[in-house]
Amino acid sequence: MNQQELQKWERLGEVVDALISRDFTARGISHQLYEAARRRTVLPLTLTAALRLKENVKPGDRVLIFTGWPSRSWLIKGLTETDGPVGAAVLARVIEQSLRAVPILVMESSLKVFGETALRAAGLIVSDLETALRSKPGPPSAAVGAVIDFPTDWQKAREQAGDFLARISPGALIAVELPGANAEGLYHNVTARQVPSELVIKADVLFEEARQAGIATIGIGDGGNELGMGNVRDAVAAHLHQGSKIAPSTEVDVLIASSISNWGACGLAAMLASLAGKPEILREVDLVRITERVTDAGAIDGLTAYVDPKNDGTSHAINTALMDFLHLAASMHLNGWNKG
Repeated sequence: MNQQELQKWERLGEVVDALISRDFTARGISHQLYEAARRRTVLPLTLTAALRLKENVKPGDRVLIFTGWPSRSWLIKGLTETDGPVGAAVLARVIEQSLRAVPILVMESSLKVFGETALRAAGLIVSDLETALRSKPGPPSAAVGAVIDFPTDWQKAREQAGDFLARISPGALIAVELPGANAEGLYHNVTARQVPSELVIKADVLFEEARQAGIATIGIGDGGNELGMGNVRDAVAAHLHQGSKIAPSTEVDVLIASSISNWGACGLAAMLASLAGKPEILREVDLVRITERVTDAGAIDGLTAYVDPKNDGTSHAINTALMDFLHLAASMHLNGWNKG
């Protein structure tokens, strides 16, 4: 990539970053987390993450996508938000179509139904792991994904991590709206309420081992308490109420700090589609359909806590507009601004 091409991608990356990170929902921390994450990269966050994936994921490779926040965990098990699975499914579809890789969602066992529902709504065939791993031998191939679980016990996670990574041999690990453990191994929501550890997969162990092995790792979050926010733990401590208690410790290669985690996943998807020269992929994955299906399966809106088809309080119209803007930006930057 020459300097002129890099400048083109950098301009697009800045636009995409702006779309997914500005504090539209008045959360009050989006700007600070984004700026702290941005100081760690030369290029825009979504572009940096997309380039990392493009460099490390080849056709036929596997990409692990971790998601599923155990919402209202003090009341019920097996409940999650639309924020996380929806974005993970968008990203899975784009990864499969732009990188020709096999997307595999990793979720706590009681939440797997939401991942399977989201992947199907994104247009992917959902199968067991072994079938998914055989889906890309070369032409012909199939657009297959899988949803698997991982231990919620720290000791079991450490015992199984090596074999888990060796069996799947992933090219990258991505976390989308997944709880991140603090230095004591505890999880919290943004109000500092502790999330029961037995409801959270111990993905931190896998991300640490993956980084040591040179496997690409990416974290996507919005509140400061997600896996990957270890990159900006000082900002979390400084700007989030009881942030020192909440701040996750696990770091990733690239952190995408966004106003809504699903939006961060969509921004990364837009950059991947653009780098592949296929911005039309963004028209083929239906964010509204995914949100509707996941809600029908019982997922709640993370802001209102109702079983409403929204993403952190944002309506279909807003999320459709986001995808339209991402497609517009990708198409215009790829083709150039040409005034007749």
